[in-house]
Amino acid sequence: MLGSAGCEIFNPKGVLITFSISITTTKLWESNYTEYQQYLFNRICEYKEKSLTPIGYRKISQILNEEGLKTPRGSIFKNNHVHSIYKKGKIREERINREDIVEVSQPTIELIE
Repeated sequence: MLGSAGCEIFNPKGVLITFSISITTTKLWESNYTEYQQYLFNRICEYKEKSLTPIGYRKISQILNEEGLKTPRGSIFKNNHVHSIYKKGKIREERINREDIVEVSQPTIELIE
């Protein structure tokens, strides 16, 4: 189509805008910690982090055994059980509290004739 000055006028039928979104999250599944596992992790953290002088894994295992507590599998506590609960609990906390990553690509605009 020609305009009054002789230049061509483009009248598109539509506009196509294309972009992509990528979301990385750890919030697509529920945590499977039992209340007892969370209780043990919290107790161990108190001894490791909130004491004036942090207590070692062996001493924590002795304290938990003296209180009659058992591991989640029903055994008496040993230092390696305490270490494992603490280490895995910290990894779990980091994963749960991790921020989502959202990435949006540059949009492309295309006129459709």
